Parts: sequence; C-alpha cells; structure tokens
Amino acid sequence: MNYKTIFIVDPIRGERIQLSKFVMQEFFTVMSFVSIADCFKPSQVLRCDLVIYVLRKDKCETKHLLNLKMKLKKLPFILMINENAPEPDMAMLKEQGFTSLHKATNNEKVRELVLGFLAAEGLPPRTEVPHPVPIGIELGPPQPLKQ
Repeated sequence: MNYKTIFIVDPIRGERIQLSKFVMQEFFTVMSFVSIADCFKPSQVLRCDLVIYVLRKDKCETKHLLNLKMKLKKLPFILMINENAPEPDMAMLKEQGFTSLHKATNNEKVRELVLGFLAAEGLPPRTEVPHPVPIGIELGPPQPLKQ
C-alpha cells in the first residue's frame, strides 16, 4: 500500500485539528497549515497527494489559489465551504488551470471525497494487532494459585 499525504489549509487551529482527526486513516499522513503559501515552500520534504482548502472570509479565499504554480494546480483540491465564506467560482478556477477541483460543505463530504481520491480501491486491512483479551469476555478477580 502506498502511503498518501494530505495537506489541510485552514487558518483556525481548532477547526484544522478537528478536520485532520476526522479524515485520518492509518495509511494517510495529514499535515495542516495556516496558509496555502506554507504548504508549498521549497523546504517541504513530503510530496502532497491531496489538498483540502477551507474557505474562510478574509482569511482563505480562492484568490490565494491563483498564485500557485501550474504543476501544483494539477493536484486534487477539495474546497471546503464555510457558512460565511463566499461561494467559489469553480469555472473560473478551472480556467486558471485547476484540473481536479471539488466542493464540500461538511466534514463527512470531505472524508468521502478523500477516500474516493486516495483509497478508491478500498482501504487495506489494519495492521494493528487486536487486544489479546476480547472485549466481550468478563474477567473476574484473580484466583489464588493452588499448590
């Protein structure tokens, strides 16, 4: 299984953490950023497979996306629309070179799109080893050893 990297851009820390926990899977690496410029600095070591861009009025707007290089516009982008953010002009963004652009209005839709992009064939089975004592078994107090 190839590990995938997701970049989440949201200026509000609490919301960013909540969204990253919501989309987290064992085979995804999730990194969060305050601005889109922070995502693609030359010092970044990880290669991004998907960008979740949360639109917020006066903080994260679609005009900030227009400054990206053309090769970055080829990445899949999910635009999460907040209740007070303006509706994005998807046609204009596609004219500017974005090839894979999708809208979501809530965390559930974001997770559905993430799994569709990064795990279209389904998630592999977990590698975690289950706890040795099944949850349904009732354990009583320890019994003394008989000699």
